[in-house]
Amino acid sequence: MIMGDWIRRIFIERADLFLKIMNERWLKTEALVDEMIRLLKDFNIESGRILDLCCGNGRVAISFAKKGFRAVGIDLSPVFIEDAKERARELGVSKRTSFICGDARRLLSLVPKDACFDVVTSVWTSIGYYDKSEDLAVFKQARQLTRDGGVLFIAETVHRDSLNLRFCPSSFTLHEDIVLVEETSWDALTSKLRTTWSFYAKNGNDLKFIDRIVFNIYVYSVSELASMLREAGWETVATYGNLATRQPFSPWTELNLVAKTINTGHDEKE
Repeated sequence: MIMGDWIRRIFIERADLFLKIMNERWLKTEALVDEMIRLLKDFNIESGRILDLCCGNGRVAISFAKKGFRAVGIDLSPVFIEDAKERARELGVSKRTSFICGDARRLLSLVPKDACFDVVTSVWTSIGYYDKSEDLAVFKQARQLTRDGGVLFIAETVHRDSLNLRFCPSSFTLHEDIVLVEETSWDALTSKLRTTWSFYAKNGNDLKFIDRIVFNIYVYSVSELASMLREAGWETVATYGNLATRQPFSPWTELNLVAKTINTGHDEKE
């Protein structure tokens, strides 16, 4: 398995910059996880173990742990993983969390062989960084690690219909003392989104260039993603535009998808 140079730059070499962006998403995580937990009650899951794919610095895993779940988070970035461990200690949930630094494409070799999860999460456009066969392999491995009756959440992710309707070629945002200028191109024929992130340090009215990263992701349609998940052993049961509020899904919203296991004979939780 080969890691693209741009993936290494974002998640390893310049993870310090990306961490500033990630930290701001903690503000909306509690509402997201609270609604996930309410939805899980419909599947008779009120406790158990969660596997958080591409966990970043632990915002979803830690939020679940604060609600009594046991959480395992996996991410490629050593910087994110160390920050997640520190946050878990600070928030008093280090005994209910475990963070593993590694490539999610090697999930079965990273997670203990006897692991059996009730819930799997993939939050904030954590798919499409490699090719479709590798995304399929990740979700197949996640299914092998999940008991019958388990649930998968794919949340806060971009989708093809949204980009076709409201594509924005450029924008800028302020993250603490960093200005991020984002320039994108969208190829609807290949479903490839090419993005250039330019980082600048802000000092008063002055900006100093720090670094520039160019990356590409494959963007799924809802039906294509649901089809891939079914092949991996997951049946899509609901979609939302905003999971925290249960806003209906539409081409104008983000994609939040809920899937359940296609049973294989493993014992379901009583």
